[in-house]
Amino acid sequence: MNYSSPTLRQIANYSPLDILLADVAVRVQLTPTDYQTAIDHYEAISDWLDRPGSTLEGKVLEFYPQGGFAIGATVARHSGTSDFDIDVIAQIDWPASIEPELALATLHDAIASVKGTRYHDKTDRKTRCSTVTYATMHLDVTPVVRTWGRNEKTSYIFHSKPSDPSDRKQTLLANPFGFAQWFNGMTPPDAAFGEFFERRSLDYDRLMRDAKAETAPVPEQMPAYRKSRAVIALQLIKRWRNILYDRLYSHLRLPPSVMLAHFVALNANKTGTLADELIHQVDVLRSMITTAETNNRPVFAYNEMCHEDIFTDRWPGERSNQRIFLKELDAFAVDLRLMRDGGLSLAEMLKVLEKLFGEKPARDAYEGFIRQQREDLFAGKNVHIPKVGAIAALGSFAAPASARATPYHTDFGDPEFGPVRR
Repeated sequence: MNYSSPTLRQIANYSPLDILLADVAVRVQLTPTDYQTAIDHYEAISDWLDRPGSTLEGKVLEFYPQGGFAIGATVARHSGTSDFDIDVIAQIDWPASIEPELALATLHDAIASVKGTRYHDKTDRKTRCSTVTYATMHLDVTPVVRTWGRNEKTSYIFHSKPSDPSDRKQTLLANPFGFAQWFNGMTPPDAAFGEFFERRSLDYDRLMRDAKAETAPVPEQMPAYRKSRAVIALQLIKRWRNILYDRLYSHLRLPPSVMLAHFVALNANKTGTLADELIHQVDVLRSMITTAETNNRPVFAYNEMCHEDIFTDRWPGERSNQRIFLKELDAFAVDLRLMRDGGLSLAEMLKVLEKLFGEKPARDAYEGFIRQQREDLFAGKNVHIPKVGAIAALGSFAAPASARATPYHTDFGDPEFGPVRR
C-alpha cells in the first residue's frame, strides 16, 4: 500500500497482534450497505413522525442520532439471530411539564399509528423509547423536550412503565448530543493510525465487493473509517461483551455501552499501538469496577456535559452483576496479555481471537494476514512481523492454509458480519 512516511514509520512497530486486531475490527464495522440501510430507516422514521395526520405533525423540532452511531462505535452483529441498533432522539415541541407516560405514549402512537400502517406491527413500546424492528437492525426513538440555559441540547427524557405501577414515572435530564461531542473531542484519531485503519477498511470493502457480484453499490455516504485506537478498542470491547453475554449471560442486562464509552474517552490514546490501547482500556474498566467493589458500592459514571445524566442508573443494579463483569474482564485481560506477551504462534492467537471476537471475523482476519505475508514474501518484500512474538508467529507461517485451530463452539455461530447490539 502507498502509505505516507509517518504512517510507514508507525506501522513498522506494529506486531502481528496489532494487525490482527485491526483487521478483526474492520470486520465488525457496519458494512457500507448496512450503514446506508440504517441511514434510510433513520430518515424514513423522521419523515413518518411529521407526516400529515400524525399526532406529532409539526411538532418534531429536531431529529438526531445518539449512542454508538453518533460516535462511530456501532458494531456488527455476530449471529443470524442478533441485530444492531441505532439510537435517535426526537426533540418535540412540548412543555417541559408534560407527564412522562403521555410523552412516551404519544411518540409510540405517532410511530405505530393504526393497524395496517407501515410500522404498526414493527414497533414496541419501552420504558424510555419506542423500538422499531427491521430484519437486521432495530431503531430506538427517544422523545425529549429541550431545556434552556444549559449546555447545547440538554433535554428532558421520560421514564414510564405502565405494566409495573411500582416503577416510578420520571422526568430526567440528559444530553446525549453533548456526550457524543465530548467523546469525539476526547478520542481524535492520530494521523498515522487513522490512515492505516481507514485504508485497511476500504481495501476490505473492495475485496468484499469483488467477491460478491450481487452486493449493492457502495453508497455515496460512507461510514467514517478514520478512527482512533481508543474508538477501535471500544468497538472490540463491545464485540467481546456482546458475544460473552449472548453465550453465558443472556438473562442479564448488558453493561451499558455509554458507560464503556465514558471510561474509554477519559483514558483515550495513551498508548502507541492498538494491542496496548485495548489492554490499557480493559485495565481501566477493571480498575474502576474493582475500586467500586472495594468500596462496597456499584460503579458510577455520568455525562461530562450534563452531570445529572447518570449512565449507571440501571446497571449494575445488584452488585453481583458487576462482580460477574469484573471476573470476565479479568479473564479478557489475561487472554490479551497472553497474545501480546506469551510468544504464541499465529494459529494459537487465532484460537484466542475466535473465542473473544467470534469465529468468522477472527479467521477471516487471520487468513488475510497470512495471504498478505505470503504475497510480500514472493514479491521480495520484507515480511512485516516485528516486535514480541514475531519468531513464534513465523513458526506457523508455512502451515496455516491447511492447519485449523480447534473451533471455539458457541450456540449462535457466526454466519455473517453485518450489523449487533450497540
